[in-house]
Amino acid sequence: MKKHNKYAVLGLQALERAAKKVAENARKNKNKIPIWENGSMKFKIPTIIAERKHSSDRE
Repeated sequence: MKKHNKYAVLGLQALERAAKKVAENARKNKNKIPIWENGSMKFKIPTIIAERKHSSDRE
């Protein structure tokens, strides 16, 4: 198993928290956010997404 740099993991966790907060805010205010899908940008209101576990979370 590849060992990850501590700061890279912390940065990834911070980005995930920020993306989750943006999606929650968009859902609450019924705003559309840009999503890259099938080679083009699409604007969608995000749906509720289950928590995703990463391989770096398991030990």
